[in-house]
This record gives sequence, structure tokens and C-alpha cells, in this order.
Amino acid sequence: MSPRLRAFQSAVAQVLRDLGRGLLDIIYPPRCLGCGARPESPYLPLCPRCLQSLERAPDTGVAARLDRLATGGEVFNGTLALWVFDEGGTLQAVQHALKYGNRPRYGVPLGRLMGQAFAEKYPSPDGVVPIPLHTTRRLERGYNQSATLAEGAADALDCAHRPDLLDRPHPTRSQTGLSREERWRNVQDAFAAAPECAGGQWLLVDDVLTTGSTTVAAAQTLDEAGADTLYLATLGLARQ
Repeated sequence: MSPRLRAFQSAVAQVLRDLGRGLLDIIYPPRCLGCGARPESPYLPLCPRCLQSLERAPDTGVAARLDRLATGGEVFNGTLALWVFDEGGTLQAVQHALKYGNRPRYGVPLGRLMGQAFAEKYPSPDGVVPIPLHTTRRLERGYNQSATLAEGAADALDCAHRPDLLDRPHPTRSQTGLSREERWRNVQDAFAAAPECAGGQWLLVDDVLTTGSTTVAAAQTLDEAGADTLYLATLGLARQ
């Protein structure tokens, strides 16, 4: 099957998924993923009470996690994670709905919250760059959850959304279940950067940071292509 036909089939499948989800939302209105109450916004997956109950990640949490890597953590000029990610917790339910549950619409409002938190600590970048998916994975899923978060963050920061600056031309295994060393080897040469990133100040955005291997590999690719300043923001920081 040609790549063009696969892309067409994926686009049709995504339209059908969206239509099906829209019909289900009419029949069964969305509920808060934390407590089951009706959220104030149909686009946010949590009611205000559950949103406020999420544990904020410590200011130095991401930097401390990246310091455990053998190399690369110093590539960032500033880092931020919005909340602590616990397995089986409310944030995992949110992340799974966004990533696997065909709920890309959750990403933009959650990304706006990330952008607002980033603006309290750092200057606005030239643009926001999502961690990309390989084409095969993106076609399977129908969207890139990190790109929806990046779109919301860019909107909150009043800067450009730049998914074109970073590509993932090489497929990689899922990072789930891999050791720290295996995660790094898995993504070390996975990315490619566009020359337009040279000289710019960019905010990398991802959904959850576990060891940081993926984000550091992506950041190093941008750095080697001439990016001037790099920041990182993630929705969650895995508890370790």
C-alpha cells in the first residue's frame, strides 16, 4: 500500500472517529475523568475541583530528573512540568484519554494551562515545538497529542506553533517498559531538525516526562541545528 493511500485511509478513519465521538458526546455528555461530575467546559476533561486537586510538580523536578541522564540535560535553559503523574491517578486518566482515547480536543485547553504556567517563569519564546511522532504512529493514532498541547501553549504565549521544525523520520519502539539506558539508545538518533530553527528561542512540549531521554534527544537535535535557546514544558512528570 502506498504512503499516499495510507494517509488518505487514516484521514477518513479520523473523520469517522470524530463523527462517532461527536454522536457519543451528544448521547452521553462528557464527564469529569476524576469524579464523574459534569465539567464546566466540554473541552477540559476535569471539573474545577479535580483540576485544583492535581499535585503540582516541584519547580526543580524536571531539572533534577534530567540530571540523572549521562548527558544532555544542560541543553535546556529552563524546564517546567505542570503536574505530578501517578500511575492509576487522575492525571493518568487524562493523559490516556488525550493520547489513546481519541480526545485530541483536550490538548489545546490543557496546553493553554501549560503556557500560562510557563509565562510565570520564563520569557515568551519565538515558537512552541511539539515532540513529533513517526509518521506510522501518527497515522495509526490520527493525531499527535503533543502537537495539540503545543498548539494551546502557543496560543497562551501568543507565539507561533511550529510543528514543522522537528521531525521523527526513524521509527522507534515504545519507551514503556524500557530501562533508562534502553530509552536513550531507542531515541538517540530518532529526530531531524529543520534549518529554520537556527538562532531561535524554542519551547519543546511533550505530554509526560519519565526519564527525559526523548525530550533531550529532540532538544539536542535542535541545538545541533543551531537553535539559540531551548526550554521544555510537559503536562506531567512521572513520579520516580
